[in-house]
Amino acid sequence: MPPVRYWNVFSGTPAEPVAPPWRLGDADHCEYLVGPAFFDPQVNGFAGVDFQDPDVSSAALEHAVDALRRAGCAHILLTLITNADDFFVDQLRRISEMLARSASLRGCILGFHLEGPFISEKEGYVGAHPARYVRDPQWDLFQRWQQAAGGRIRMLSLAPERPGSIDFIRRAADAGVCVCLAHTDASLDTLVEAAEAGASWATHLGNGCPGLMQRHDNVVQRILAVPQLNATLIPDLIHVPHPALGNLVRQLGPARVAFTTDSVSAAGAPPGRYRLGELEVVVGSDRVVLHPSGKGFAGSGLTMVEGFFNVVRLGGLDAAGAWRGWTRLRGQLFPQVEAPRAAAPWSAAAAAAALPRQGTP
Repeated sequence: MPPVRYWNVFSGTPAEPVAPPWRLGDADHCEYLVGPAFFDPQVNGFAGVDFQDPDVSSAALEHAVDALRRAGCAHILLTLITNADDFFVDQLRRISEMLARSASLRGCILGFHLEGPFISEKEGYVGAHPARYVRDPQWDLFQRWQQAAGGRIRMLSLAPERPGSIDFIRRAADAGVCVCLAHTDASLDTLVEAAEAGASWATHLGNGCPGLMQRHDNVVQRILAVPQLNATLIPDLIHVPHPALGNLVRQLGPARVAFTTDSVSAAGAPPGRYRLGELEVVVGSDRVVLHPSGKGFAGSGLTMVEGFFNVVRLGGLDAAGAWRGWTRLRGQLFPQVEAPRAAAPWSAAAAAAALPRQGTP
């Protein structure tokens, strides 16, 4: 059998070998790309574990973390979606206490991402979030959640058109929270105002909006027109199919894009029935995670290493650019955190493993 060779993904020079679990793929690969293990800023669940579950256990989180590492992901922001005030307080406190007791969990879960509840309640824009919990931003309420989280809320996604949002964005950004825009139909003027107040990212651009919109004046085009805003994309080829993925990456440019799975409990798990908070979703062999109504998606079943290969094949970036897109936000939010080296198999068979999958929008 030919010798196994490792290559630095950024320089193309030979790299030191990487051992399992950070050496991904089957043992029969002969070529590997090596770089810092991935970071995902939006993980709602993984490997059958729903992070929205009020009864989620420390053992379940440990199981999810182990599976994340096998998918090439060293660090995440554990994401909670729109819910009631008391849910956020209780869930943030419970999980923070688990993190305090477990070095393994702390080593992977670097903080929380709250996607909602300060989002648009309009049909299509609200997505899979329960509309009855959507509300206007309240700084005192957020401070209550941040206290329950032990200061671990590092990212918040909101709709800037809601009353009070601009002042809230300014306060949150000043407090060191990465403010993202999502599930929004904000005007261009409001998006610019939000960026000037401190919003810096758009969450899962191309999603969190209706499948049918005005073809030119829509929120995707408006966000692309604000150069201060970066954007995350879900490269499962379902949420953003080919060729839209490549078009969005090229329009944003390599410096403005990062990637996320927006994974739910179905990711890294076989087909079946899974939970996303109050929703029960059914995932078939195509791994499409549909909202129970059949209208739109409810997170993804994507793993991080699959997302990397999708970006290389159809996202308009080379391997180095794709790898940067899977690590960029860790460097911005947690510059002091060192990541272990991960090795992704690099061969014709490995590159072909991430084939386009057709989903129902």
